[in-house]
Amino acid sequence: MRRLLMHTNKWLLPALLLFSGMAFSQPAAINFHKLGFAEGLHDGIIKCIAQDRFGYTWIGTVGAINRFDGKKITQFTYIPGDTSTPYSSQPRCMHADMAGRFWIGFQTGITEYNFTTNKFIRVPSFKNMIISSMESINDSILLVGTRGSYFRYNTKSGKAFNYATSQKQIHAAIKQKTVNSIFKKNNLLYLATTRGLLIHDVVKDEIKEVELPELKNLHILSVCNDREGITWICASGAVRLAKISPDLKKLTKLDNYFTSGLNVKIPAVVSLLLDKKERLWLITADDGLMQFHPSTNTFTRYLHNVHYASGPSSNSYKCIYGDKSGIIWLGCHGEGVNYFEPDQNPFSTIFPFPLELSDRLKKMGRGIAVDKTGNIWMGNHDGLSRYNPVNNQYTVWRNEEGRNNVLYNNIIRTLLCDNDNNIWIGTGSGVNRYNAATGKIEFIDKLPLSFYNSINADRSGNIWFCTNDAVALYWYSVADKTYHSISQHPQLKKYAGFTSTSYLMEDSKQRLWISFSHKGMLMLDKKTGATKLYAASDSTTIGLIGNQVIDIKEDKNGWIWATTFNGITGIDADNDRFLSFNNKNGLPGNMAGPLAIDSSNRIWIGVNGGLTMLSADRKKLSVFTENEGLPSVGFNEHAGITAPGGDIIMPTNNGYFRFNPDAYKERKEVLNFYVSGYTVFNKDFYRINVADEHPSMLLKPSQSSFTFHLDALNYSNPTQTWFAYKLEGFEKEWHYTQDPKAVYTNVPGGNYQFLYKATVNNNNWDAVVAKQISVHLRSWFYNTIWFKIMIGLLIAALLFVLYRYRTRQQKQVYQLKEKAQALEKEKAQINYETLKQQLNPHFLFNSLTSLNSLIDADPKAASEFLGSLSKTYRYILKNRDTETVSLADEIRFAENYVKLQQTRFEKGFDVHINIPEEYHHRKIVPVTLQNLIENAIKHNIIDEESPLVVNIFVEEDMLVVKNNLQKKKFVETSNRQGLANMQSLYRYLSNRSVDITETNNSFTIHIPLL
Repeated sequence: MRRLLMHTNKWLLPALLLFSGMAFSQPAAINFHKLGFAEGLHDGIIKCIAQDRFGYTWIGTVGAINRFDGKKITQFTYIPGDTSTPYSSQPRCMHADMAGRFWIGFQTGITEYNFTTNKFIRVPSFKNMIISSMESINDSILLVGTRGSYFRYNTKSGKAFNYATSQKQIHAAIKQKTVNSIFKKNNLLYLATTRGLLIHDVVKDEIKEVELPELKNLHILSVCNDREGITWICASGAVRLAKISPDLKKLTKLDNYFTSGLNVKIPAVVSLLLDKKERLWLITADDGLMQFHPSTNTFTRYLHNVHYASGPSSNSYKCIYGDKSGIIWLGCHGEGVNYFEPDQNPFSTIFPFPLELSDRLKKMGRGIAVDKTGNIWMGNHDGLSRYNPVNNQYTVWRNEEGRNNVLYNNIIRTLLCDNDNNIWIGTGSGVNRYNAATGKIEFIDKLPLSFYNSINADRSGNIWFCTNDAVALYWYSVADKTYHSISQHPQLKKYAGFTSTSYLMEDSKQRLWISFSHKGMLMLDKKTGATKLYAASDSTTIGLIGNQVIDIKEDKNGWIWATTFNGITGIDADNDRFLSFNNKNGLPGNMAGPLAIDSSNRIWIGVNGGLTMLSADRKKLSVFTENEGLPSVGFNEHAGITAPGGDIIMPTNNGYFRFNPDAYKERKEVLNFYVSGYTVFNKDFYRINVADEHPSMLLKPSQSSFTFHLDALNYSNPTQTWFAYKLEGFEKEWHYTQDPKAVYTNVPGGNYQFLYKATVNNNNWDAVVAKQISVHLRSWFYNTIWFKIMIGLLIAALLFVLYRYRTRQQKQVYQLKEKAQALEKEKAQINYETLKQQLNPHFLFNSLTSLNSLIDADPKAASEFLGSLSKTYRYILKNRDTETVSLADEIRFAENYVKLQQTRFEKGFDVHINIPEEYHHRKIVPVTLQNLIENAIKHNIIDEESPLVVNIFVEEDMLVVKNNLQKKKFVETSNRQGLANMQSLYRYLSNRSVDITETNNSFTIHIPLL
């Protein structure tokens, strides 16, 4: 490779800056939450802080009483003429007694806040008194310190006893003293007074003075007593901080440790606090917050620094309070409230140049590495620094005008610690290397003077260099100690000049993953030589989510994760599976930068908007912001690292943050949660009393759209609060949300139960017991049960009346139809009978003529003929009043009738009856066949040469009578009504009609069988 730069001196002594000391050390990992005017406080001068029995935090400022629920602040101010509001004077102390009642001491008396009425009740016994301290010893006795007096107040009877005016000798020690603060331990009350330290035995009701010379007339501000029996005091005057032995016989003054440890003046200590782990905290008037370590007699000091977003907002404090959960609350003199959890602060901030934080570029985090001795190496746009966390010492390398350069360039974007503990430094115009053996920085002149985006090591220890130049990728072989370019690589040479490179990583399966700027990510399988380019495409949503890859890491399941300007993608290369996240499915933003994977296989992603943790099951995203102690939620395009001890370090726009991911556990504590009230149609707010054990709400019919306002007292991490709720009786499924509002619209009238709960862990709902509110929504009168019953009865009555009317109408119509049908039927029968009567004489005349001829010619035949004639008329007479007869009877009658006619016409007339017996039981109108046969004889020519043939059979459940057609020109006896009358009669006997069909050759009649 051609050398691009020649140096007159290969080795240069670094021009470096070395500084150390407490004043410049990185601050301890405590995250201070802030409450000020912007968050809703009335003003910033805090006089007192306390929590009530429900967990709400009360903050007394000079102009108001403020109540904080973790998200919002409610102010209570004095209203002239309204004695149910706070006093107009400044509050001095607050106390929640053992009965759960809440008391506030002012410069002009005491008020009790009534949770039921939301009012302040003034206590007459303390009117116009300056209240300095309060403490309860049981559910009815409140001890009250005032200016010059000390009272025992019975909260049930309202009676107050003044120890300062007592004549008992056991109370004499309290005379002419003001109690500044009270510390309770078992049955003893430690009283910090304006003239010494007193101990009140509440069982004996005896007050004694601690008789030590140093305490004589000492103005003690605060006192506490630890589990070992040591009493700690802070005071104004000759003693600022001291401890008293358990036997109360020795006082040790600690003021000198302020000057020796912190190199500052002796501060004005305002108050003390022993936290839940017996750690001693001090607040001062001007010198910040301190923690005293008795084992070493040293202090840790927490000072305001505008560049530390997670640090305190003030150095001047007025009060300190520790709540039951372990949170410590600080009241500032002008800057509002700071509060923190001593044991819940995972993130610590590291700056590369802590002396130059006013310069934005100098405090920005970019390249980061940790060497094998634990030193942290940092680089940005203004040089290189090394921080030793053991002694808080910094060493800085920077090119200075007028001096020999110690680096190719002050712009440093990448750092790497190799296996020999050397630090490789990628700058804006070349690569340097810190030689751990010599302690000197070397100039690597076998690499081009390019802009280096990242330096990475593969699993063999080879060093890879990603650049912006035309070749884009180089590597240093540890085996032959030579440098190579991608142009010499057998598989990668085809990508030389493809585009600049940003990052490289080798996974556990010997595959190289290379980020090509704006063109995606290349995978090279070193075992097979195969390559594959992963890139985002407009034609598919499956694949890499963006083409500018910043950081690449492998998880414990073999998935490859890549951050981009468009989100993050996980790739299962073996099975061609992808999983992506952006701001559409959980990320706080799309710009994803540094990346790390912890020992639990959780993924930590630096996203513009917050550090995001993707759970090991890849189903849940958790977001952390400045509220949790991050120095910034702005992440740049640089990789994150995992230090040798497992800590994760990531660069931000405001330095670096470091944390132990294994120390982070999902919080599972149960929150205090309530419904503060509800609004109707987003207008009128109705308060719900938190003290009510069985809350209920009564709504008018016009209030069918309402919203519940949920409170969850999550002071540590309010952004991670989850709510669950449902309106039982209206819906079956729970709603899960981070929105503290439950909105319902167009709810029908009825009785419901609103169930709700809250947690910090969305996977831990079974551990939370739901609370409930009874909801009665009145119905409009037209929606009430009685109205619906009345309307139902009215409708039923109307329907019944209508039914009766319709029934009568239908009955009348039916009767009329029956009458009409009867008349029509009667008419048809009359016509049919008339027809039979018309046929009978004609038939009789013809029969007698035939009989007359037979008497002379064939007497025997005449006798048979006469018998048949007799049977015919007997059948007619027998069935004259019968509506129907069986088909069998009608066939026999027709056969007898045919014999008579064949006697007359002989071979000129032929009848064929072919009806199966299965039809013989069916019905037919009497003499139907006789009339039809007679009709055929009447209208047709009968001749032996052209006989009349009549066929009678059944077809499709119809009786068919068919004859050949040989019409007479004139029918003498026809009135053309016979068949019409028969059709009319059958119309009333069957739903099928009598069909008549006439062709050129035949005449057919279909009679329905009944």
